[in-house]
Amino acid sequence: MKANRLVGTLAIAALSLTGLIIAAPSADAATCYASSCHHKDPTSTGCNSGAITARSKTAPDGTIVELRYSATCRAAWGRIRNSHVGAEAFVENTQGQNDSQFVSTGRDVYTLMVSDKDIQAHACYATNGGSGFAACTGWY
Repeated sequence: MKANRLVGTLAIAALSLTGLIIAAPSADAATCYASSCHHKDPTSTGCNSGAITARSKTAPDGTIVELRYSATCRAAWGRIRNSHVGAEAFVENTQGQNDSQFVSTGRDVYTLMVSDKDIQAHACYATNGGSGFAACTGWY
């Protein structure tokens, strides 16, 4: 009797573990890859999940410009932090894809993505109205 209960308990535990192993993909699964990410939002596509800051630079005024990279999506985007309204974040890859976004409220903004599959990208920060680049990250 005890042996039957133990076998039954082990079978239920095995089924529970099997359910965990074959669980459905998370809602954060990326919805684009490489060139299909061009001009898409890293947050709405899930590319921001697990992304890294590949390169970073601090401008003389304290603005931090970052090149964000998603290995899952093979895409990159620019982000500026600690900036000001009117500042511009810019991202560009070596194939000429680019995007820029202005800080309209607050102190931070990020760009849409560019492909970074088998090429490189960098991010820049421009002062008010994009009149000149104040700082750029290295290429990654």
